[in-house]
Amino acid sequence: MLHPGCHQGPNRTALNRYPEIFAAAAAAAPSARRILSFGCSTGEECITLADYFPEAQIIGADINPVVLLRAMKHRSNRIRFVYASDGILGRYGGFDAVFCMAVLRSTGHYPFDSFEERALFLETLVRPGGLLVIHNSRYRFGDTARRCSYEVIPVTAPRSSVLLPDGVTTAEPDGSIFRKLES
Repeated sequence: MLHPGCHQGPNRTALNRYPEIFAAAAAAAPSARRILSFGCSTGEECITLADYFPEAQIIGADINPVVLLRAMKHRSNRIRFVYASDGILGRYGGFDAVFCMAVLRSTGHYPFDSFEERALFLETLVRPGGLLVIHNSRYRFGDTARRCSYEVIPVTAPRSSVLLPDGVTTAEPDGSIFRKLES
């Protein structure tokens, strides 16, 4: 059973599991200082992000308290972990990059409205000029109401097909890395 408010199935993670995405994001935002890993699971992604962004403070967030406890072993002066509630994350807003990797893809019935609600919340945490990285999700960020506020940063990486908002029609992903346009 999924944790209430969960947007993904089983927690599976590994160090550097999306190297093409991480490298492209680091090249697109080399001076990033504040990074959020949304759905960080047991923290391996946070360790990887710390390697790709050597000057950044990394915040890992997850709604599953059991995996957060396991992630705590990776705490350092640059990596910390928080519970992924909207209130807590909203206080940390203004990130140079927000990573949401293999999170917005719950198994079973997962309507576009649920995806869009989470994607639009996450995009409020990105500062102008910052990156929103959504990879391996069920739907495309380009189909959300805020798509015109972002430009796609090209990246070549393995990707699965996604669904259009009708939840039935398959489509090619529209990208994984999005830069928030300056206001």
